[in-house]
Amino acid sequence: MMATPGLLALFTEGDRARGFGHVSRCSAYAQAWLGRGGRVCWILDGDDEAAAMVGAGHGIIRRRWQEDGASTLDVRPALVLVDSYTASDEALQTLAATADVTVFIDDLGRAYPPGVVVHPAPDRIAPATRQGTQMLSGPFWQPLRPPFWDLPARAGVWREIERILVVFGGGDLRGMGLAMARLALEVFPSAGVDLVLGAGQPRPDPMPGVSVHQAIDAAAMATLMRKADVAISGAGQTVFELARCGTPAILVGIADNQLANLDHWPALCGYIDAGWWDAADLHGRVTAALMHLADPRRRQDVSLKAAEVVDGQGVRRLFDHLDRRAIQEGL
Repeated sequence: MMATPGLLALFTEGDRARGFGHVSRCSAYAQAWLGRGGRVCWILDGDDEAAAMVGAGHGIIRRRWQEDGASTLDVRPALVLVDSYTASDEALQTLAATADVTVFIDDLGRAYPPGVVVHPAPDRIAPATRQGTQMLSGPFWQPLRPPFWDLPARAGVWREIERILVVFGGGDLRGMGLAMARLALEVFPSAGVDLVLGAGQPRPDPMPGVSVHQAIDAAAMATLMRKADVAISGAGQTVFELARCGTPAILVGIADNQLANLDHWPALCGYIDAGWWDAADLHGRVTAALMHLADPRRRQDVSLKAAEVVDGQGVRRLFDHLDRRAIQEGL
């Protein structure tokens, strides 16, 4: 089945209010599937910005699917992949019955119908006990976009912090980016700051020392991450891309589903948990974290450890796993 891919049906959600993390990681699977010669259709509950992220070469059906799970597809998919926080149990059961193989992308440790569950968060939850469900757990399974798959080793760190990357996702739900860019310049006035904004965010007035990058693609993001001496970031999917690039990072929680990253990444590689976006002492904590990472030896240690946690092969690893499973089951 997997050796000659048919249709991949992606069921997901995303918009300015909910963020675009689901769309981003589904796009990684979609591009790899197309590269194998398969076809892709998205069933997307999302806004125009989310649809634009999907890009060319994909069919898109835009609808709320999370309650009924009905695919509205006229062919049986070879693979259904579901990435959603809000899909009902009934919808998941329906989708599990509509394809040869069903993969669920999980962040919250919920129960799923029989299929394959990818839980890339670093908490490595216990394998699911429901019969017929296989758990693939840990950051090595994180789906990264193609520009992050085959990166060369990062060069050694600079003695001084010269570039600071500020990125809070395509929606920046809490409006943190501009405030953190200003804070970074207060701490390191001679550094250059790269502020990444989503397509729908208002562009700030020009600021000396700050370069604004809006609605950039994955290749441009990887370039900025590899150039940065340190990043100030939300604690969502971006953390895995930063780790892949070996970029030391200061994490700010902006959504409840980021708790596992805040809890576990400091021990994994030395990323710094600065707390939650609305904490009264947030600026003080970020300032202290920046000063801590001013030591190039610390940055080098974090960089090397981070690159060991995420190797960029999560998408290929899943499809190779499904290939082996298909052979073993005679599919």
